[in-house]
Amino acid sequence: MFRLLLLAAAVAGGWAECPHTWTLSPWSDSASWPDGQVPTAGSVTISTPVLLDVSPPPMDTITIADGGKLVFDPAVESLKLSANMVEITGGEFWIGSEDCPYTSEAEVLLTGKRDESEGAASVQKAILVRSGVLEVHGELKLSWTRLDATLPKTTREEITSGAIKSVVDTENTRGSGFHMFEFDPQGNGVKNWRRVFGPAKFTNVANKVGNIALVVVQRQALFGTSTPEETAAAFESMCFGGQQSSAMRDLVARQRIAFAAICHIGSPENSVELVGTFGNDRSSTGWLSKTIGGITFAAMSVASTINYTPVSRVEMISFTAGSVPSFTQTLTLAEPVTDWQVGDDIVIASTDFHQGQAEQFTLLECAGCQDDQVMIEGPVFFTHWGEETDGVDMRAEVGMLTRKVKIHGEMEDECYGDNLCERFSYDTFGGQIKALRDFSSVQIENAEIYHMGQQSVIGSYPIHFHMCLDTSGKNAAIRQNSIHDTFSRCVTIHGTHNVTLENNVAYNHLGHCYFLEDGGEQHNTFLGNLGFGTKAGTLLPSDRAGRVSTFWITNPDNTLNNNVAAGSDGIGIWILMPLLPTGPSADVDMGLVSGQSLRTALRGFSGNRAHSNLDFGLRLDDILRNDGTFGPAKYAPRVDPTDPRSDFEHLIIDDFTAYKNTEGVWIKSMWTLCTNFRLAENHIGLIFASAGPEDRRPHHEMLGNSRVVGNTDNKGEPAGRVSFGSGQSIILDRSIPRKKGKNAQIGVAFYRGPVHVVDSSFAGFVSNELRGAGAIGKKPSNPYFSSPIASVRNATFDFVDPSGGSRFYDGDGTVLGYKERDGNRHNIVLDWDGSLTTYPLASVVRPIPVLMNARCVLTPNWGPGTAICPDRFSRLKVTGSQPRPKAFVTRDDLQASEVEVSLGEQQVSFSMNTAESYIVHFNTTVPQRVVIIPFGLQQDLYQKVAVCVGASQQITVTPNTYSAADSIAEVDADETNSKYFYDSAVGTVHFRFSNPFPRGEHTTSHCPGTEEDQNGECLPVVKIIQEANNEDGDCRERAYPKYQTTPVSAEGALTVPTFS
Repeated sequence: MFRLLLLAAAVAGGWAECPHTWTLSPWSDSASWPDGQVPTAGSVTISTPVLLDVSPPPMDTITIADGGKLVFDPAVESLKLSANMVEITGGEFWIGSEDCPYTSEAEVLLTGKRDESEGAASVQKAILVRSGVLEVHGELKLSWTRLDATLPKTTREEITSGAIKSVVDTENTRGSGFHMFEFDPQGNGVKNWRRVFGPAKFTNVANKVGNIALVVVQRQALFGTSTPEETAAAFESMCFGGQQSSAMRDLVARQRIAFAAICHIGSPENSVELVGTFGNDRSSTGWLSKTIGGITFAAMSVASTINYTPVSRVEMISFTAGSVPSFTQTLTLAEPVTDWQVGDDIVIASTDFHQGQAEQFTLLECAGCQDDQVMIEGPVFFTHWGEETDGVDMRAEVGMLTRKVKIHGEMEDECYGDNLCERFSYDTFGGQIKALRDFSSVQIENAEIYHMGQQSVIGSYPIHFHMCLDTSGKNAAIRQNSIHDTFSRCVTIHGTHNVTLENNVAYNHLGHCYFLEDGGEQHNTFLGNLGFGTKAGTLLPSDRAGRVSTFWITNPDNTLNNNVAAGSDGIGIWILMPLLPTGPSADVDMGLVSGQSLRTALRGFSGNRAHSNLDFGLRLDDILRNDGTFGPAKYAPRVDPTDPRSDFEHLIIDDFTAYKNTEGVWIKSMWTLCTNFRLAENHIGLIFASAGPEDRRPHHEMLGNSRVVGNTDNKGEPAGRVSFGSGQSIILDRSIPRKKGKNAQIGVAFYRGPVHVVDSSFAGFVSNELRGAGAIGKKPSNPYFSSPIASVRNATFDFVDPSGGSRFYDGDGTVLGYKERDGNRHNIVLDWDGSLTTYPLASVVRPIPVLMNARCVLTPNWGPGTAICPDRFSRLKVTGSQPRPKAFVTRDDLQASEVEVSLGEQQVSFSMNTAESYIVHFNTTVPQRVVIIPFGLQQDLYQKVAVCVGASQQITVTPNTYSAADSIAEVDADETNSKYFYDSAVGTVHFRFSNPFPRGEHTTSHCPGTEEDQNGECLPVVKIIQEANNEDGDCRERAYPKYQTTPVSAEGALTVPTFS
């Protein structure tokens, strides 16, 4: 009982003691063991307090049972514990404590190959906490920071400075395979043997005694029709005089691996070779150099394992001895890093579109460095931005990978067994740390965790809280760790609440990284974590390329603050949710009702960043299905998320930065306010995809007080020559997105809504021969309803349009990526105050006949899909007993000469110019019940519209506030919106719609409301009911010229705006 009370007090108080000072029996003392023998192999159970004071031989299973403790001794300089399994069943496992960080070196190696035999344990190669305590606390070390000055890539001039001969700059080194170049003893070029397939060229050069041959692999090893052994034998004879074996023998045809050799023909003692080491999807030899006589020869090979061409490169150079250039560079960081040490490994995130530009370096001795500086050895292959540019902080994150406390899996040289070897050539069966429900405390901080996770075994992750439910009364925290080179996620919180993940670095992993598994997880905190190098896995459909996410958050009732998703082959931060928890959580009461997560506002989301992601930086959308697939969701937070009928809750997202993504932000919600966003260098910066664009009730999506930038000085890796489908090409000096790189660049793309952009500034949207650009625009493909009052208010632009950029851009069906769908043709942007167009209350429209009149003006500089009209517009939704009836409209001044047909893909609606009148027709069936709803009107703003329901029909119009008029004139004179006129001969029912309330400055919904709240419900919902369908839905021949109107005059016509 006393031990339990002591444990409870320690958990509550944060383990104030140093565990190695407790009364403990040394592992090395035979008296510490019941049988009087120090364990040397097999399995062992620890049921008394033991001090690990030696590195024991590899063990099978170490069980730490109730009453047992295993405590690492910090007095020993270096300790290593190797075991197939460390199983905690009521005992305690300690490496340091919160108040006593472990300052010596400690290593836990989890060993063993996957046992696939019948009856094999379901958990293998693990630290498994069934019950009890796991406390790991390494020496405090700054986990990550940012550059505070740009780190430029090493230039060709720097690499070749002082060179006698640089082969890459003067010779042909194109093509995959082995390349060989022959030098004379003075470093001059003799012959470019180019690609070497098989033994012949090596055999020829073997006779050139005294010369030096440099051999490198470009992209992948190729042997032609010869075997690696045959080729290697000839290479060994040339390079080593047949006196030693070459690593070339172990290479495999088409293997993406780096290899470099410097061969002094006839002097094998001077010959050297090097095979590349692997990391971040590449194999690299680094610089291999050898001084022979007075000449230094240098070679390098880097091969991308994912065929990312900019990474792959070779070098073969000769220098006068002593003149080899130094590639050291000093990094200036955003904060002091005095606890970073010489020999530590760091990784610098990409600041370009491809996460593969992250680079890893080892810290060098630097006597002249300040506290915020470190030195590395290059070459640096890619520029890493280190500045706030145009108001957007794009400084590269720098993660510290090295820790004194290491937990890792023992890996085989290659894939084996049923471990997805058809997909992965390397071993993906790493170790795992797994905590189950009855644990007392699990805290891991300042540890290096690598080669963990098992891609072939679901539920086997580097760090995994498994179905632990509420942990609020326990210590459950993962802080300041380096989690790198893992094979199945980074940290998984599964069916568990109230876990804290703080200031971790997670780099180079398969599948979703920071992972909430089933959607029932609540009240967890993600604070200041960095993740990048996220690549596709296989466990879930969403783990595939294009959707794999650094942060995969399946319940909004969690807190994400100050995290960074710095490079993924899919999404940076993806927030999605199920109707009810899936997987094992479906059988546990998580305190949730159906759909609750879809009605729950984000518990906290502020200060987060996402960049260098293939698809989205942030995506808030999608429903998670029970089978792991996903699809569009209707996320609409409520004041009471358990009650689907309660009022909408405002969703507020503050302080988010996204750059160098295909799409920076995609948010689907209802009442949404995004403030202090900083977006730059995205294909599309932000899209609000309203969860209910046709919902008549008050709602909006708003971007406020934000900065949106197109191109910046952070040009990235130049795209070089880019070809068009026409066969033409241009040369670009900057990078473009990996997806949709030839499509128009848009800062904020209007879509669905109502969307409002308020108090925000724009810069850097410049079109080129490749693609158009606009600070504001519209989603290129849109079949949905959008609001005619979506607006721009108090926008500012840091350029003069058109010479310095474009305020707006919209394409049409002739422009790559743009479609002619209903939503594209009827998407309206209202310039509330003239800050976009210079014309207050003007509307930016697609220049189609039913919207344009003589007062509108085309704006060719803003793309072929753009015109500006001084008029206001409404949107008429058409539905009924057929939800998407086949409908089209005519405009009365144009009569039957112009017809606008709805494709009816997702909805049927039409934007209408309030200065004009229209007729809605059906092709050809008139539904028995036709429902029409006007959006966007206000007091003193009217829309005249008729509906063709067929001639000589018996109709009823609801609501009952409507009464039949004797003429259109009577309808037009009605100020109460309560009259309709049915022309039985023509078959048209005529209305003049309006709204009783004025639109105020704070009216941001489709329709205005009372003076008190200014946002109301769109009314009326008019139903025209008949006894049955009829086939007389096209009234054009009867309606015109009877209802022909005079075209609007050009008086007050706009001109193309002039900006200063």
